[in-house]
Amino acid sequence: MPKLRGFNGEDRYNFLLALVGYLGHRDSVTLDEVAEHFELEPDYIVKALKSLNEATANVGGFEEWPFYVDIDLLDEGVVSLTTAEVIDDVPRLSTRQAAAISAGLNYLASIPEFANNVDVRELLSKISAGSSRGTSEVISIAPGSIEAGAETLRQAILTNRAISCEYINRKQEKTTREIEPLRIDLTGGVWYLRGYCPVNQGVRNFLIEHMRSIAILDREISEVASKVGQIEDATYVADITDTTVTVEVAPEAYRLVSEFQTLSEPKDFGSGIIRTEIKVGHLPNIGRLIAKYGGAARVIAPPEARDIVRNYALSVLGESVDFEGREVE
Repeated sequence: MPKLRGFNGEDRYNFLLALVGYLGHRDSVTLDEVAEHFELEPDYIVKALKSLNEATANVGGFEEWPFYVDIDLLDEGVVSLTTAEVIDDVPRLSTRQAAAISAGLNYLASIPEFANNVDVRELLSKISAGSSRGTSEVISIAPGSIEAGAETLRQAILTNRAISCEYINRKQEKTTREIEPLRIDLTGGVWYLRGYCPVNQGVRNFLIEHMRSIAILDREISEVASKVGQIEDATYVADITDTTVTVEVAPEAYRLVSEFQTLSEPKDFGSGIIRTEIKVGHLPNIGRLIAKYGGAARVIAPPEARDIVRNYALSVLGESVDFEGREVE
């Protein structure tokens, strides 16, 4: 499996925590060793290490730098992390934090590929030993349909295998698909599979809740899929048949822009409001999509998109609508 080129959002923050923990137990290591350990591209490791030099902590009213990476050594391929003594006491996990971590580890241990993982068992043991009661309650988590599907997809990714499934697209069309899975993402509380689609010959994003009868195939992902580098952050990948829609969003609806590939640099209209263009695959869905943000997002153009939003709002309010039966792909 190819090395990842980076993380997004909370995953990036969690990775930095893991990176500091890893380096804190070592005097110095090579950049290649760090990249190999985390299965990440070396250039991303370099960016992450340099960002640590910019991290500050407020101690006694003064800013201090708790971590320092020797940039000169880093340029030579050697990683050396120095930590400052900015915390006097050993930090302790609260009962709620310990319970949350324990629940996560117990769920991880329920996944077959991690069931006998020594590191997971050791962490569970340490949390239990560090509890104020001496033990940590074991929380059993049984996966639902989406979680079960995600578990199958994780197994396919770990074994470098392609999968087949029944998929319902945004137009509610059901097809049988073969996908070469690359990554699973959680965006806005929704699980997505990012995988290479042999039909479209490119990386596409699939809603896991729209996947049925997921099965791991007896073949590895193609060489083309294995060489995919940076994966587009947007949860929707535009197609040439998509419709260009101009939207204006307030901060509460910024997620709308992040979910789609933008065609222009957002323009600032003051008070945090921005305007940009996005590509929409199935235009009739635009009404429901805009309504999710409760007035924090609105469509500027084209007119047919504005009509769809207006009619959707009227139908929700129980008023008459004036659909003209336009057919838009």
